[in-house]
Amino acid sequence: MKTLYSFSFMLSMLVLLSNCSKRNEIVISSAPDQLNWSDSNYEVLEQLIIDNGVHGKLYNSQKPPYVALDWDQTCAFLDVEEALLYYQLSHLKFKMTKDQFAGLLLNSINGITSVSFDDESISLSAINQDLITDYNFLFDNYSGLSGTMTPEEIQSTPHYQDFIVKLPLLYAGYCDTPGIGAAYGYPWVLYLLSGYTIEEVKALAKEAISLELGNKLSKVTLASPSGFATNAGELSFTYRTGLRILPEMQNLIATFKENGIEVFIVSASYKPVVEVFSGLKSFGYNVPAENVIAMELATDNAGVILPQYKDGWVKTLRQGKVEAINQVIKTGLSRTWDPLFSAGDSDGDYEMLTAFPDMKLALIWNRVKGGDIGKISKQAVEEMNNPSPRFILQGRNENTGMAIPFSETILFGSTEARLLHE
Repeated sequence: MKTLYSFSFMLSMLVLLSNCSKRNEIVISSAPDQLNWSDSNYEVLEQLIIDNGVHGKLYNSQKPPYVALDWDQTCAFLDVEEALLYYQLSHLKFKMTKDQFAGLLLNSINGITSVSFDDESISLSAINQDLITDYNFLFDNYSGLSGTMTPEEIQSTPHYQDFIVKLPLLYAGYCDTPGIGAAYGYPWVLYLLSGYTIEEVKALAKEAISLELGNKLSKVTLASPSGFATNAGELSFTYRTGLRILPEMQNLIATFKENGIEVFIVSASYKPVVEVFSGLKSFGYNVPAENVIAMELATDNAGVILPQYKDGWVKTLRQGKVEAINQVIKTGLSRTWDPLFSAGDSDGDYEMLTAFPDMKLALIWNRVKGGDIGKISKQAVEEMNNPSPRFILQGRNENTGMAIPFSETILFGSTEARLLHE
């Protein structure tokens, strides 16, 4: 009996120890890697996950937490939609008819007949006529549309050289002109994908992203050809090349998911384009397509994209991001509670970062901006010594596209680290 009792006791203890060990393994939340987070930002992010993750003291299984992240300049360095635009332009990857393209160019928008660009006023009528003339020539002559000229031949023409300057300049002008702004410009640039199917856009986006991830981070200035008779005259446009993956955001997304915190992307770019960058395994973010909330376009019965916005869907910038979260997550998924956390970089994210009263924390990637994002960047600086801040500010080096372990940022072309917009 004594021997049997001892054996049973030892067996019970082994089972108990085994169960304790399993419980200990479960309750230890995985923490994010520090990488290039600033020390204070890392501590705040780590504590947020420990407290609110599936085994944290604040976790509520009836209200599982979720986060809402901007994409461009937040989860990745630079802008995927703009990268696709420049790829589309340089390779003339268009499927619009001549009439469809001309229909996108209005001579008056909200009563405004000119756009502002680099302190210059440019007549919409003049630049539109130039672009229509250019596109008609390209459409009729380029072998990738309905002509016979090779890419090399078409790129040597003044129409091509004028077109690739004035189209992105017009888009930038829309976004920068009061009374028109990004609410008009952001959807408009997506209409240039008219004629594609969504799967074709995804393939195009993959090509553009892959190219730009390997491209040098630089500024390129294009000038329309001299001596070429146009209505708007000779103009120039400067744009940024390159995209970069942010390991800090890849790891943070993975850590959220490991701790039972669902990740949603809320972007002002086109949903299929963001789905490629955020979802393909080769890019390392692994966010499922159904968790991407972004701009959407109308399609015809054959699935071909039309040059118009999807009926009934919000434009996902500024307050539209809040409305999209309410519509898709709170109403559609019956998660009526606020996001735990959000991240952004610009005025377009301001409402998403500030509008939810129960949000615990918001991350701002520091682009040394003024405006609304500048206001909460300043608040983040004021809260740096607070163990439970509402906002945190993370710096980066724009010359490398990488985070740096401070709140200050080194802007492109500079070596000086700056904290706030002056």
